[in-house]
Amino acid sequence: MIHFDLKKIDAYYIVTVKTDITEIGTFHRMAAIIYSLGWDVISGDLNTVIESGIPYSLDTLKLRPTQSNNSKEIMEIGILMDSIFSKKIDYDDLVRKYKITPPSANTFFSSRAELIFANDFEKNTTCFYMEADSREGLLYHVTKVFLGFRINIISATIETDMESQRAKDTFFLVDEEGSMFGEKPIANQIRDKILGIL
Repeated sequence: MIHFDLKKIDAYYIVTVKTDITEIGTFHRMAAIIYSLGWDVISGDLNTVIESGIPYSLDTLKLRPTQSNNSKEIMEIGILMDSIFSKKIDYDDLVRKYKITPPSANTFFSSRAELIFANDFEKNTTCFYMEADSREGLLYHVTKVFLGFRINIISATIETDMESQRAKDTFFLVDEEGSMFGEKPIANQIRDKILGIL
């Protein structure tokens, strides 16, 4: 099941997607297509909701396109949604189809950055706070690392300080077994990979 809504407000698009496709890496597929189209995620909320015992991803993103042609923008959004949720297209096919070149970590972390992991025992998740330079591809880069470590995004708040052009994002995560990992060695490994140290 996929429910998709698109609204244009000024120079931005508000995209809301609700789907029962909740496996690890679903949001990374979305971030990959957004990055490949040259769009930027300004803000957003990612959530996992349970309805009648079934988990759904409910994501709302504010996007800034690089094109000024409205019909082209809407067509690109359609391509994005079709590519993300088509069960016939795997991740490697997406990368080849859209010729995605991964950005360098230096693009986002050339100046002061904060990457903090802390277990949230109330939510039974690991909270990951990240502050970095806001550039196209940041979410693609970070979610690709999450996918590589089989980390699941339960919810997230994505924010961009428009004055400083700094991303200030908060993710609530669990590992592949559904457990917190903020105090485990994997947290440091993820941090190092995001920073481009590994």
